[in-house]
Amino acid sequence: MKVRLISRDRCWLLAAVLVFAETVISFFAPHSYVLTAYGDLTQCILLLCVLQGMLANVTATEQRARLFWALMTLGCGSWLFVQFLWTYFEVGLRSDVPNPFVGDVALFLHLVPMMGALAVRPDLERDESVAQPGGLDFALLLIWWLYLYLFIVIPWQYVSPNAALYGRSFDSLYVVEHVVFLACAGWVWRHSTGVWRLIYGQLFGASLLYAFSSTAASVAIDLGHYYTGSVYDDPLVLSFLWFFAIGVMGQRLAGKMRGIRTSKPEKGSWVAVLAMVAILSLPVLAAWAIYMSHAPDPVRNFRLLLTLGTMMLMGLLLWIKQHGLDQKIVRSNQQLREDSYTDLLTGSKNRRFLTATIAADATRVARGYALGENVSGKRNADLVFYLIDCDHFKEVNDRHGHEVGDQMLIEIARQISSAIRHSDVLIRWGGDEFLVVSRFTNREEASILADRVLQAVGGEFCSLKNGLRLGCSCSVGWAVFPWFIREPEAVGYEEVLRLADCALYEAKKAGKNQAIGMLPTLEHSPPAKSVVAGCKEARLSEQMMARTVISLGPSCSQVRSAEPDTVSKAAAASRLV
Repeated sequence: MKVRLISRDRCWLLAAVLVFAETVISFFAPHSYVLTAYGDLTQCILLLCVLQGMLANVTATEQRARLFWALMTLGCGSWLFVQFLWTYFEVGLRSDVPNPFVGDVALFLHLVPMMGALAVRPDLERDESVAQPGGLDFALLLIWWLYLYLFIVIPWQYVSPNAALYGRSFDSLYVVEHVVFLACAGWVWRHSTGVWRLIYGQLFGASLLYAFSSTAASVAIDLGHYYTGSVYDDPLVLSFLWFFAIGVMGQRLAGKMRGIRTSKPEKGSWVAVLAMVAILSLPVLAAWAIYMSHAPDPVRNFRLLLTLGTMMLMGLLLWIKQHGLDQKIVRSNQQLREDSYTDLLTGSKNRRFLTATIAADATRVARGYALGENVSGKRNADLVFYLIDCDHFKEVNDRHGHEVGDQMLIEIARQISSAIRHSDVLIRWGGDEFLVVSRFTNREEASILADRVLQAVGGEFCSLKNGLRLGCSCSVGWAVFPWFIREPEAVGYEEVLRLADCALYEAKKAGKNQAIGMLPTLEHSPPAKSVVAGCKEARLSEQMMARTVISLGPSCSQVRSAEPDTVSKAAAASRLV
């Protein structure tokens, strides 16, 4: 860390000395090759310092801040490329830089990544419900500024060469770009707080000085008054030093930036709005080129073809962006639907899921029996509802607290899940009760799954936090759908669920740690079917012509609490009724 600080401080000192020397020399040294070489090399070194200052922040901060500094680095890198190209002509080739200059397009576009950096807004809370500025938004913005440059400036460089019109067009468009950038920087500065407000304020000041100095130098070039190392370069190199100071400031304040966000959440991306405005501006500029411009025909034709090509390209990018947003919305809706169907504690399904899916399952099964497919001997054609209640669970909450009780519910849900098939569905029914909907099953083998659940829950300890291990048994009540296979719609699945609930009540009353199932004794409904109600007092076998199937859970010796005084209640022996 000390080596890095010393290197940064030396770089800052070198940049300050170069700016001071450049300012002094520009007032006294006459125009010469030596002055030109010194001025060009000084600006290259200063821009290298700026690039190093911005780049040092890319790996030192959090994700959105890294993107901010990465885009700033990209803009400064393009800036340095133009300066290298300028130095190549004046120092390497010892010739005047041609006007028009081939590097002007890179100089013009280097502000676009910086606009993108401002749009990232690492100082704001991220609103996940709002689409964040992405690569396609930046691509649309870059293509628009490139289109403006090709539309306004390039015709006077290549299509119908005219140095005077080229210079005026470039200067005018460059000023507009600076004004837009300054407006964005000023708006972000005004609506930010804390450390980032300081960064944005310094960026606005440095950009304002740079806009003034670069515009003045461009005008001086067109008038023939500019030469490298002249007084026109003094405010320019001072702006270089200011941009370098911003990078150094970002490194010094990196620790204070982490986790700092304004309380006002981000509402949306003005980059996306600007990109949409760019698309809508294309037909307007095309109409101006055709009906209002007095440019030569080759220039008008070039502008029209350029506009049509840009519209196709931007339209394609917009379609790709919309397609991506549609896919994201589909995934988000699927995730929301899945979350709404999932119990937050145990990860099993909830009653909402049952409400959304049970009607289709019941209709499928009933239709199969109504058409005679299942009656003819087809296996795995039934639905079986298993209601599962944890025995003595209230005592766990009372003795160990609800946190331990919640952990135990999670473990019990895991145990039940290990006992059922992939086609079966585990549902948190409420409190310490679960429902298993066994699909594509056979009613004559329904007791097998009940036995597996009893063994899975009552046959092993639940390992909880702090090394606590508790045993727990469960009671199960189950019933089959359809109830009457010759009249599959005579008893709805709601009534079968109530039958399973009544069977669970009987299992609890009979001593717990067992399963009681309900199977019909008839294939047709009797002439006068009773309503399933008052299951605590009514004899279900007489009401629904049912026979019961009883399965015992693990013995007392297999279900044992980690604390001896709770053994007898946690694993009471079951009996038949």
